[in-house]
Amino acid sequence: MFAFADPEHVTEVLGAAGWAPPRFEKLDMNLDIAAGRGLEEPVVQSTEIGAVNSWLRNQPAQGISAAVASLREALAPYADGVSVRLRGAMWLISSAPV
Repeated sequence: MFAFADPEHVTEVLGAAGWAPPRFEKLDMNLDIAAGRGLEEPVVQSTEIGAVNSWLRNQPAQGISAAVASLREALAPYADGVSVRLRGAMWLISSAPV
């Protein structure tokens, strides 16, 4: 799933496709995981997609309620009005055909 997090792998894939060695630029930022929709948005998203959704599938209602409350509690310190900001990072990878 995270093969493209490995710079050597990315360089090999792009090189095999006829692209120049890539340039990697790390971008650190605060990401609004609520997309301006408030604290409830990332709580709901976390339970509907991804790993948390898989873990909650087929669990009793009481367990799901406890997990949702725990998510809400964990994210609350990062809430700022309609935003929920978490530190994040991504790579900007640039290359060109050779």
